[in-house]
Amino acid sequence: MSTLPWDLWLVPEGLPPGLDCAAGYDAAAGELRITLANTGSEPAAPREVRLAADLDVPAADGWLWIHGRYMQMDALVRNFGAPAPEGYDGRFARPAADAVTYVSRDQAVLWLPYHARPALLAGCLQLDRFFFDIEVTLDAAESLVTRIALVYDVDGLALAPGESVQLPPVALREGGDPLELIERYADDVAARMGARVPDRVPTGWCSWYYFYDRVSEADVLANLEAMVRERHPAEVVQIDDGYQAHTGDWLTPNAKFPSGMAALAARIREAGYRPGLWLAPFVLNENSAALRDHPEMVLRTPDGETVFVQTWLGRCAVLDCTHPEAEAWLRNVIRTVVREWGYTYLKLDACSYAARPASAVRYHRPGTTALANLRRGLEIIREEAGGDTFLLGCTCHFGPAIGLVDAMRVGPDVKETWAAGPNPSVRHAMRLTLQRNWMHRRWWVNDPDCLIVRDTDTELTEAEVRFLATGIALSGGMVVASDDLPKLPPARREMALALFPPAAAARPVEPGDGPVPRAWRADLGDGRALVGVLNWSDEPLWVPWTELLRPGEVGFDVWNRRPLPMGDVYLRPHEGTLWQVYAPARTPRLVGDSGHITSEGLFQRPVSGRLQLRNDRPYPRTVAVLHRGYTRVVELAPGEKRWFD
Repeated sequence: MSTLPWDLWLVPEGLPPGLDCAAGYDAAAGELRITLANTGSEPAAPREVRLAADLDVPAADGWLWIHGRYMQMDALVRNFGAPAPEGYDGRFARPAADAVTYVSRDQAVLWLPYHARPALLAGCLQLDRFFFDIEVTLDAAESLVTRIALVYDVDGLALAPGESVQLPPVALREGGDPLELIERYADDVAARMGARVPDRVPTGWCSWYYFYDRVSEADVLANLEAMVRERHPAEVVQIDDGYQAHTGDWLTPNAKFPSGMAALAARIREAGYRPGLWLAPFVLNENSAALRDHPEMVLRTPDGETVFVQTWLGRCAVLDCTHPEAEAWLRNVIRTVVREWGYTYLKLDACSYAARPASAVRYHRPGTTALANLRRGLEIIREEAGGDTFLLGCTCHFGPAIGLVDAMRVGPDVKETWAAGPNPSVRHAMRLTLQRNWMHRRWWVNDPDCLIVRDTDTELTEAEVRFLATGIALSGGMVVASDDLPKLPPARREMALALFPPAAAARPVEPGDGPVPRAWRADLGDGRALVGVLNWSDEPLWVPWTELLRPGEVGFDVWNRRPLPMGDVYLRPHEGTLWQVYAPARTPRLVGDSGHITSEGLFQRPVSGRLQLRNDRPYPRTVAVLHRGYTRVVELAPGEKRWFD
């Protein structure tokens, strides 16, 4: 197949006798289309379809942008020949004695400067039935790329004699801009799968990262009262894990919620906020009443034994979403929670456990694959919840959720600690989240997980809090506070509120800066931008900020509430810095505002060479105004109005 990008010659490998694989490439669309046919006389149930091309291409200065298919799976840039990146779970690498194979799930971008068009994108365009991997093999020294393979996991597919199936098409495209390639790919997937993208990115408060599963009705109400008192700009009050009697017994609250969940939702609505609730809809704890009362609705092995998985929620059975009894039970849960209790924002967690390999379980509906079972469960929830209910996927395979959820957690859990390898922490959450910014406002709105800014009951330093706030701002995604709000000191509260509402997703300044770039930029229009720099290192970092701004631009350091200095910017270990950037324009003009990253709640009125500013937020803010080459920095109290001329 010599018409492929980079003159690749893809050949089917390893198919059993009687199976035939035919491939055709549409060069105009950049799509590879593959048909699998059973030409034999017996039924066939293949586990894998593989197309591979041998290469002999220098890997010098090359890299692979690796993706995982749900939030905890690694996402990173692997620079060939560099030391192995620290703290990832490593499932993306398969070393051998004389080679190493890197595996990216669903989509990948390979950058090899040897080619005139150095970026190659490969990505599955229909992600709701089969797993899909891209494998890139190098020699042991990582000096040569020797092989590329496209691999479908078709476990669950059965073909009768003479039957054929068209596998999901693959985008295979070359170019000079890796970001443009993956963003175009994301747009194509979104159009094909009918992605749901809300008009605006929601904000909220979540109980989890302070109260965890100890949360009580009193805790929620205390924070609700603080939000009302402080006119908190969040939209949602979301109760997380800890209200239910057991995982799976979602309609039975425990003793910590004596008024019941409907009454609590009513209190939240009366306060002017939207009630939100956490569910893990596809798993049932082994001691739950739901499992005891409905044993037929969970997955079983081919031998008829109940399938149990070990989760952070305990040992759980898994819902067979194709079973009529499971569908009826799930519909009743969602109907009650949404229509009777009034929770119109649902965080759906632990979803990935529903994607069990078809060869390891017995689905009620024949031909069901792992991803199809998960997607069917999400379809039932969306149908029952209705189009106006906001659904957030969490611990969920990305592909089968497209078109069904409004938002998706794209990185692992944060936690009030800096680093813990691949376990929950600020560093790991942000390095995986930011590598998935290209999904934001294409497949859904991204959820970077919660904002934690407190200065007690935490291991995070001030620098690390700034890092987390900067990372969330650069994600452009949902901003959800998760502190005990009445305990926050004013400075930390104002820092958090500067992110409500979110801005736009940033792009890396250098996409090949692995394993995750330090410098990011989000252009906001009207000559404004956000630039952020993240010090992933345990050592201090000096940042030459003039190299990150365009000619004539001026910058304002949001966290330090001042214009950028004459020299380089100093970052402490694990610190993040966020700059508001303004292009040249007539003066006087606003060139900085600590109150909000895009100056939300700051009234501006230019009149005849003068500028009037008014602080419409209920807390003070520092603003910077540039006029005739001089920057004036002043504090505006709540409601204060001032002229600059």
